[in-house]
Amino acid sequence: MKYRPSQRSGFSLVEMLSVIAVIGIISAIAIPNIGRINESARVAAGKRNAQNIVSIYQSAQAAGLDFTQGNVFLTTLNVMQGDIVEGGVFDGTYFGMPGGITSNEDLWAALCYLELQNNSLVYLGEGNGEDPLNVPDIFENLYLY
Repeated sequence: MKYRPSQRSGFSLVEMLSVIAVIGIISAIAIPNIGRINESARVAAGKRNAQNIVSIYQSAQAAGLDFTQGNVFLTTLNVMQGDIVEGGVFDGTYFGMPGGITSNEDLWAALCYLELQNNSLVYLGEGNGEDPLNVPDIFENLYLY
């Protein structure tokens, strides 16, 4: 009697298990990297927001507005809220960033790259020592709207 292969088409159990094992190995490698990508994105967004805040702060100062309130947090909130210049070349010009930072996590990440030096808000590219990914509990009850 001659061996005749079956006419059925499909995958064998061994082939299916091999594919599942390969997918599992690739997933085990990829999933931790996705978390690091999200962390890197939050840090980058914090730096970008901090740079934007300082840019608006300095532009407003040049136009005659002063958002300084004695500490970095209140100064940053003043910049976010903004104000309109009255008088001078920039009369009627709005300086601020409403809607630019919409979450407490984003605000904290930006604050980690800001410092008040000589009554002026400055951007610190290396950060101020705080962890932008570890939001303090005090920010849980803060509403940015």
